[in-house]
Amino acid sequence: MKKIKVILSLLIMVIAIGFLIAKKDGGYSATDVLENADFTVENPSITIHTVDTDKEDIYTQIKIPEETQKRLLQAFQNAKFDKATINPVDYDYRITISLNTGYTMYLVSEKRSLTVNRTEENYTMVNDNDFFSILEKVTK
Repeated sequence: MKKIKVILSLLIMVIAIGFLIAKKDGGYSATDVLENADFTVENPSITIHTVDTDKEDIYTQIKIPEETQKRLLQAFQNAKFDKATINPVDYDYRITISLNTGYTMYLVSEKRSLTVNRTEENYTMVNDNDFFSILEKVTK
């Protein structure tokens, strides 16, 4: 009986440690967040609009050079995500990533968070591979 308790205790510790390691690495990939997105398509693109609810036309498109689009797409593809809670009032960008289909999402750059429009799921980028720093440079 004592052996079973020791083995059970060790098993619980191993499972807990495994969970913590998995959580630390980020729970979701870009293809999880964008539901099996195919980043290998020809001519992928990204469109970015600022969101300003104080204006009549709340969206303003930002012109992005093709090379910068590639860097943003690469950073997003390699990012890791965790589930989050986001207040829609905080959105400051709307982006559309065009791959095998269009994936529209709203970003809160200060919190490094996004809401996928199609699923209405909220995520925080735990490892953004400079996505937000590239975005900040392109939007200034």
